[in-house]
Amino acid sequence: MRAPDEWLVERRRGIGGSDAAAAIGQSRYRTAYELWLDKTGQSPFQQEETELTRFGRAMEAIAAGMFAQRMGVRLQRRNAIIRHPRYAFMAASVDRLIVGRREGFEAKNVNADYFKFSGEWGEEGSDHVPVEYLLQCAHYMTVLDCDAWHLGAVVGGNRLVTYAIERDREFSELLIEQEARFWTYVEAREPPPFDYSHGHALPILKRLYPGTNGEAIDLDASLLDWHHVKQDADEHVKRYQAVSDGARAHILHAMGEAAIGRLSNGGAYKRLTVHRPAYDVDDCDYISLRYMKPKGAVKESDE
Repeated sequence: MRAPDEWLVERRRGIGGSDAAAAIGQSRYRTAYELWLDKTGQSPFQQEETELTRFGRAMEAIAAGMFAQRMGVRLQRRNAIIRHPRYAFMAASVDRLIVGRREGFEAKNVNADYFKFSGEWGEEGSDHVPVEYLLQCAHYMTVLDCDAWHLGAVVGGNRLVTYAIERDREFSELLIEQEARFWTYVEAREPPPFDYSHGHALPILKRLYPGTNGEAIDLDASLLDWHHVKQDADEHVKRYQAVSDGARAHILHAMGEAAIGRLSNGGAYKRLTVHRPAYDVDDCDYISLRYMKPKGAVKESDE
């Protein structure tokens, strides 16, 4: 078994399955710029192993065993990083391979509430899974030239729900093309374009530049336009927040002390008192008002 440092060096030599979504700009949790920092050994972010990660790794063997028994197959474990025969920058460290088939298995530990309410998990047996996991499986199929990949979601620690993702060879070619584009940035040690609209953009920048050096600099003239964009957006946020607060006040006033106010569309607002304990501020009670959609309702029209 390889030493941790050796494994880290090997991992940085390519794009792995869990990197695929970030490499092509489709991850909600990691930008291509963060991945580039990691692959070039410049990341200041220490990725510490959490209890959730350790638990997920422990559940992997259990999920694999249950999947094998349920499907009547034998699984093989590969303790090695496998590389694409032509595109060496594409790497895979898979959970399991199905013996006698061109298929594999990936296990995920999933919070029960997230599984139920996120809308990202479809019917069992389908390929309706979160995009990051879908791309991870597509990456593995591309690297190993497999026809299908099975994803087992261990829900709430006590239920295995399985999904089947079939290979789309046209998508495999697109994945190769887009991952190759990202890898050119790594090889040139030039950062990919920074995605300022990404949900992690501000947190990343705050972590990259946590302090100040005391200097004053002149910003490029183009930044004045972004200053105006920010001011305009801030004003819109204030106006819409005022409208939202006004609507909320209308509803609260109409409800009075009622716990639930039913609307004519079948939905309802639920009013309850929430206690906030004392931490750095004095403890207090405040009113929470939450809208409950009608049962079976689809998203309401803006009209």
